[in-house]
Amino acid sequence: MNTLTVGMIAGEFHARRVRGLKQDVLRLVEEVIDDGVFHGGRRIRELEATAGERWGGHALCVSSGTMALETAVRALGIGAGDEVIVPALTFVSTAFAVAAAGAVPVFVDIDPSTRTIDPRAVAAAVTPRTRAVIPVHLHGLMADMTAIRAVADTHGLAVIEDCAQAAGATDAGRHAGSMGDIGCFSMWVGKNLGGLADGGLLLTRDPARLPLLRKLTDLGRDGERNTHHVRGSRGRMGEIDAAVIRHQLDLLPAWTERRRAVAARYTDAFAGLPVHRPGDVAGRSHTYYKYPLTTADPAVAASLMAHLSRAGITTEQVYPQALPHQPAMADIPHRVEDIDVSLDVVPRTVCLPIAPELTDQEADRVVEAVHAFHSDRT
Repeated sequence: MNTLTVGMIAGEFHARRVRGLKQDVLRLVEEVIDDGVFHGGRRIRELEATAGERWGGHALCVSSGTMALETAVRALGIGAGDEVIVPALTFVSTAFAVAAAGAVPVFVDIDPSTRTIDPRAVAAAVTPRTRAVIPVHLHGLMADMTAIRAVADTHGLAVIEDCAQAAGATDAGRHAGSMGDIGCFSMWVGKNLGGLADGGLLLTRDPARLPLLRKLTDLGRDGERNTHHVRGSRGRMGEIDAAVIRHQLDLLPAWTERRRAVAARYTDAFAGLPVHRPGDVAGRSHTYYKYPLTTADPAVAASLMAHLSRAGITTEQVYPQALPHQPAMADIPHRVEDIDVSLDVVPRTVCLPIAPELTDQEADRVVEAVHAFHSDRT
């Protein structure tokens, strides 16, 4: 079969998802317009209440995952001279949020199996200046929060969970965002749970933190429009995005099960190939924001991506380089510990298409193309 004749398979599927929800979205937008309340209304309250109840904490809607991280760092009193431990394999916002507070991101390595931050590396990087650690739940799998909490408790560190890729993920039955001091979610349109553009959410176990978090994301205000108590940011979410995300929150469990079904299809099909496949780890339930397939070496990864592209299949590398090697870091004070595993894994990893909207036929095309690539190499 000439797969080029049946259309490209996208690397991301949020455009297909939003089109599928079009009538619901238009209805929700119309309801918001008819109500005439565009910020701080009942949709925000409903989303915060439902997310908090389902995920185990007290929720606050914000404008993006980046804003959530920046707000969490500030709310915990982290600032100039402090150090915050972050993984070398993550999106730039994790480190940028630390730098925005004047603190120093300290990059440590990842676990070679899970690709999430290595608790042993966290313990080794602690100094008298360390104030917090930000474990990133990568590709939909939670970091080892039990081990990380143990290190944090030993050294008196705050724990900020970066849950941007892990809405709905669990560790021993507890949801992402509920095991640290503050959980930070991205609700960008392309995430497992997202609005129409950008969005985010903060989750805290301590309700006493909510007043400060609200001030920091609403220009320092505390309910009175023209009184500003602290230096805050314009970080609020709008009612339309809140309505869309709240609607999707009910759909998330079914979407997650479909992602897991596609992942299982891939994992079974690739069992005999020389690749590392993702999966659940020690009670941690994977939500498969991405399906990272790790190859033998960088040249194989590049060849596989080129082969799949010729077969009409879009892939990506998340992320194509370790964060300390991003050009922006040259102007940001930081420290890098041993990150050999991250440097080894990054160029060997290829993310295959995965989404609730991916059809069985499309998943089969991906499987066939990956197998064809390896057959050609033998």
